[in-house]
Amino acid sequence: MITLHRLVVSHGLVLMALGLGACSTAPAPTLLSLPLPPSQPVSPPAVGTLPASAASAPRFITLRRVNIPEYLQTDAVRYRNADSTLGEWPSTAWAERLEVGLTNHLALLLRQALPNWTVCDSHCPSMPTGQVLIVNLAPLDYVRNAGQLRADVNWRITGPGSTPTPVFSGNSTTSTPVSPDTPVGQAAAMSQLLNQVAQDVSQTLR
Repeated sequence: MITLHRLVVSHGLVLMALGLGACSTAPAPTLLSLPLPPSQPVSPPAVGTLPASAASAPRFITLRRVNIPEYLQTDAVRYRNADSTLGEWPSTAWAERLEVGLTNHLALLLRQALPNWTVCDSHCPSMPTGQVLIVNLAPLDYVRNAGQLRADVNWRITGPGSTPTPVFSGNSTTSTPVSPDTPVGQAAAMSQLLNQVAQDVSQTLR
C-alpha cells in the first residue's frame, strides 16, 4: 500500500508540474511595423502644364523586393551592439519579415511622391513599357552605442526587357539619428531613410 501511495503522489506531482509549465508560457511578442506616413492630399496638375504626349502616356514603375543583408531577413528586430556582434530586442518581432515591410513601405511613399505614376510592388500586369526600380540597403544597421541607423543606399532604375539597362541610379551613405532608443525609434529611423530614397527617386523621374 505504501508503494502504491507513493506512486499516486508522484504521478500527481508530475501532473501539477505540467500544469504549471503550461500556465507559465512566454507571452506573445509585441509586433512592430514601420510607422504609416501622414496622408497627403494630391493636387491634380493644372491644365496645360503637361505636354500632350506626357498627359496621354501612362507611366508605370515596378519596385522589386528591397535587398537587405541576410542577417536582417527575419522577423526578429536586430541591432548592432559591436563591430561583429548583433543583439535582438526582447519580446519584440516585426509584423512581417523586414525586407517585405521595407518594400511595402517604400511603395507607399513612392505612390505619394509620384501621384501621376502607377507604382507596383510586383510585376505590373500587361505593362511591357514600364520601368523597374531596384533598391539595395546594405549595410542597414542600428548602431546602438552611436544612436544612429547607418546604411549604404544604392538604387537604380532600369528599362523593360529581358536585358534591362540602367536609366537612372543613385548612391549615398546615410546616418539617421534614432530616438528614442527603442524598437519604435528604430522603425521610425528606417521610415525616414525610405522617405529620402522615395524623394530622390521621384525627383529623378519628374
